[in-house]
Amino acid sequence: MAKKNTAAQEGNAAARETKDFVRVLDNTLLSWIDQANQWLGKFKLSLDRIVAAMFSSLMLSYVYQLTQNGEYGSLQEYVNRINYVMFIPIAVIAFVVLILLTSQMKWEPLIPWSLLVFSLAVTILWAMTYSLPADDANFFKTNAAYFMIGVGVYDVVLAIWLGQGDKLGISGLRISRRAALIAAGVLFVASTVAFGYFTSLKYEAYNTFTFDFGIFTQMFERMAETGLPYTTVERSYMMLHYGVHFSPFFYVFLPGYYIFRSPIYLFYVQAAGIAAGVFAVWLLAGKLGLSGKLTLALETLYIFYPCLFYGSFYDFHENKFLTPLILFLFYFIISKKPVGIFGFSLLLLTVKEDAAIYLMVIAVFVMINRKEIFTGVAMLMMAIVYFVLAQQAVAHYGVEGVMMDRLKEYFINGDKSFGSIIKAVFYDLGYAIRQMFTAEKFPFVVWMFAPVLFTPFMTKKISSLVLLLPILPINLMQYRSEQFDVYYQYTYGVAALIFISAVFVIVKLSPEKRRVVLTAALCLTMAMSVMLNAPKIKTVTKNIDQFKNSYDQVDAVLDQIPDDATVTASDAFVPHLYRIKWLFTAPDYYKKNWEKSPVKPYNADYVVIDTRYKNNEKRGVYLKELMGSNYTLIAKGGFAELYERKIKVAVTEVEVTE
Repeated sequence: MAKKNTAAQEGNAAARETKDFVRVLDNTLLSWIDQANQWLGKFKLSLDRIVAAMFSSLMLSYVYQLTQNGEYGSLQEYVNRINYVMFIPIAVIAFVVLILLTSQMKWEPLIPWSLLVFSLAVTILWAMTYSLPADDANFFKTNAAYFMIGVGVYDVVLAIWLGQGDKLGISGLRISRRAALIAAGVLFVASTVAFGYFTSLKYEAYNTFTFDFGIFTQMFERMAETGLPYTTVERSYMMLHYGVHFSPFFYVFLPGYYIFRSPIYLFYVQAAGIAAGVFAVWLLAGKLGLSGKLTLALETLYIFYPCLFYGSFYDFHENKFLTPLILFLFYFIISKKPVGIFGFSLLLLTVKEDAAIYLMVIAVFVMINRKEIFTGVAMLMMAIVYFVLAQQAVAHYGVEGVMMDRLKEYFINGDKSFGSIIKAVFYDLGYAIRQMFTAEKFPFVVWMFAPVLFTPFMTKKISSLVLLLPILPINLMQYRSEQFDVYYQYTYGVAALIFISAVFVIVKLSPEKRRVVLTAALCLTMAMSVMLNAPKIKTVTKNIDQFKNSYDQVDAVLDQIPDDATVTASDAFVPHLYRIKWLFTAPDYYKKNWEKSPVKPYNADYVVIDTRYKNNEKRGVYLKELMGSNYTLIAKGGFAELYERKIKVAVTEVEVTE
């Protein structure tokens, strides 16, 4: 027993000696580090800044290599192109220069700023490089989103280091609210011009189609002529667009269309509408008491929010205007200005019948979060009444009613009503969760929330989360992939609510945490925006450069068609034939409606075929079968073939219900 106690005592003594040795060693190392930092402090340096200078120099070498490498398809190809003569010397020289400049200039933020700038440049170049195989339809839904998560982790780690002790010296930076307003104006003009131009190139390159641009080009032309949104291409007979979507909001842009009278106008007004949200951000930031510096950061975060301008490449949609309208609405809510609240509530509702969902949620937020019961109830009633009336209008003017089939996974026993959907979710919530949270939909969540670092979920007020509810019925509950793809128009209302939720959280953070969040968010959202938009810009500019002559020839062919003719056309030509009153499209998904039209697609005066799709049964082959032997080829140019009917069929006008 005594031997055991002795052994135990010896073991405890050895353990104490080991702990003492480790403690002495730790204290010694910490003392050396402290002494080193004290000595380096004379030169405005520290050990972590030296490490940062090394990383910054390496990032600069990456920038050089990535800009020199051009496109590459594999790691092997990239490595084979590395310029070893320049790569290492650039890093070494940059490191020496950073150390010398910091020690001589005595400006501590130099190394942190260089690390931030070079890291941002590298992540953007990585994003551009990684987006090269963007022709893969599933690319942005999978690998790119996961890649951005990795970039986000790097950005967060970088932002944490930069934010500790304000290494960038941002706290001393002074930017006035007026300067932030000027910056908002610059961002607005630059974004409008850039994305108005690049998205319009799709039209000039005959890369826009009936769905969803031809319906709007014909509709606006008919609105300019008759005052009403008539269209024949949307459902294969003369009808009002209200029969598909009730969107009186289009009249806001009609005066401008009278002036410019071109489909190109729609691209620019859409880009301007999206960019106008930056002014709402400026107003909101001022009302929330934020400085000009923080206002500028939020303005930049908004302009680069990935889905906004990326979605503008998918033609023209009324949904795109949901984002600025919701942001302006929140400004008036925070300002407690009833005229603005109800004015913008009405504008929001006129965008589309399902815009009522956003107003309902905002109304609930106003009631439970801001404790403004009367205003919230009034907004809620306004949304409900308008939604009912809009549904009736769609049912009256159309044949399909409100598009409920996108939620068909929740129909019970053939019941296609909202009641059936609510019943399904209520009685089997597990089923709804299985439908919403899938691997296929996870990348969509990344694209929507990662740009703001998932800050909407950092709130202490559970009531704030109500603003995120529309993402469930609008996006995650849907079975059609377009609903949860940031390329399409179904993200804009949700994007506004995510952004405003993020702003509410950021406002409550401590200055240091705010710096970390905004730094990481800005770096990540810029990289994500570049990853999405760069391939689109590259494609449209490349097409114009390579095939401009061919496009001019097609223009000449289409110009030969008289304005009063009846025409059936391949769907890439439909947006360009907007002046034609009786216009039909191929492929035609609505043959069942032909009996409603006095003009039949197979009896049209002219048929114009896009020969780029001559082997596609839905286009070239389909149209030639439709023509039979009744048409003669009268013109050919580029990829267009124009056929004229041998014997014209008289058009009997019929009354259209208004």
